[in-house]
Amino acid sequence: MLKPDLLRQMISQHVPWLRENPDNLAVYLRKGRMVSTGQRAAAFEYRYTLEVLVMDYPDSLDTISVPVLAWARLYQPDLLFNPDRQQNGITFEADILSNSTMDVLIQIQADEAVIVIREDGEIVTRHRADPAPGPEIGAWSLVFVDEVSGETWQDNKPIPSSSS
Repeated sequence: MLKPDLLRQMISQHVPWLRENPDNLAVYLRKGRMVSTGQRAAAFEYRYTLEVLVMDYPDSLDTISVPVLAWARLYQPDLLFNPDRQQNGITFEADILSNSTMDVLIQIQADEAVIVIREDGEIVTRHRADPAPGPEIGAWSLVFVDEVSGETWQDNKPIPSSSS
């Protein structure tokens, strides 16, 4: 599956504390199902609850929420744009451990298409991540960084770095 790894990458890239403390971040899924329409095509979907557990977190929940929502914008946009999915598509629980730390569990309803084909006599599966949005990403561009140049983008224009 692609989406759990993509979510871990998004969080790790944008939450410095978790980048420095990777053992405090767990991304997993406990429960899922396979859905196929029974049509001629051998494609199907995984539908699952993706869970993000952040342990002993000393910062604001906001600093985890923004990358999770940015990930959803890229890979599970129905969670943001479909009114029915907005209600329960992303939920969380927080266990306040002390005045300065908490454990956070974020649950995300995700789905992932699997295309099944035959190549050279072998069955081959390809997972399809949802397409990345175009220039209309708007305010979420604050979170996205051009992987080649390292520039951060806002309103479809690079934000000058502080060293410029």
